[in-house]
Amino acid sequence: MFHNCLRLGAACNSIVLLCLLSACASTPGTKALVDRSALTALQRIGVTVTQEEDFSVLWGRDQFAGAPNFGGSAGGGLLGLIVLAAAIGGTSSADAEYTRQIKPALGAYDAAKLFTTGLVRNLQHEPRFITVVNVAADEKSAAKGRGLDGIAEITLKRWGLRLCGAADTEVKVQAGFYIEGRIVSVAKGETVWERHEFHLDSECRTLDELSSQKGLLVNLLSRVIDYLSGKMANEIRFP
Repeated sequence: MFHNCLRLGAACNSIVLLCLLSACASTPGTKALVDRSALTALQRIGVTVTQEEDFSVLWGRDQFAGAPNFGGSAGGGLLGLIVLAAAIGGTSSADAEYTRQIKPALGAYDAAKLFTTGLVRNLQHEPRFITVVNVAADEKSAAKGRGLDGIAEITLKRWGLRLCGAADTEVKVQAGFYIEGRIVSVAKGETVWERHEFHLDSECRTLDELSSQKGLLVNLLSRVIDYLSGKMANEIRFP
C-alpha cells in the first residue's frame, strides 16, 4: 500500500531523496547557557511539556523549521535544494495521506505525556534538585505558590517519521524529533538555560512495517523519547 504510494511523483521525489540522503543523521543540537549561576541555584523545578504539532509523516520534504542549518543559509546549500525540490513536487497532500493511513497504529499515543514522565524521572534520578514535579501548561503562573523556583518548558515542535537516508533498495522512514527547551527562573521570569535538539533515529523501517506490525511504531517513538528526555536531563543537571 505505502510502497505503491511512494512511487508517485518519482521524478521530483528522486531529487528530494538525493538531497536528504546526506542529511539524515542526528545532530548534537545547540545549547545557550544564559546564566550558569542562576541555573545551578535552582532547587525546586516544575516540568511542562507541550506539543506544537501532531504526529506527521514527511516523505518528500523536511520541514524542521528552525532546525540546524545543513549547508548554509535558508536560501542556499542543501536546505535550499530541499525547499526547491519540495516546491516543484508539491508533495504536501501525499504527506497528509501517508500520515492519515499510518496514524491509527499510534492509537491514543501521547508523546508530550511520555516526554514529561521521562524528563521528570531522569531529573529525579540524581540528587541535583530537591523537588522535580510535573506542572500543567495552564498552571505555570501558580508555580511560585507551589514553592518552585524554576520551570523547565519543553516544546515538541515537530515529530513523527522522516525519509531515511540509509542505503537500501526499499523506501524507508525513521523517527524524527525537533524539540525546543528552556528553563525560566520563577523569581525573575528570565530564561537561564535554552536548548534546541534535532534528532533522527538510526532505525529505518518501511511504512508498511510500521503500519502492520502491532506496537512497532509506538515502540520506535517511545525509545527515541526516552533517549531524548534522558539527554536533555543530563544537559540540565550538568550545564
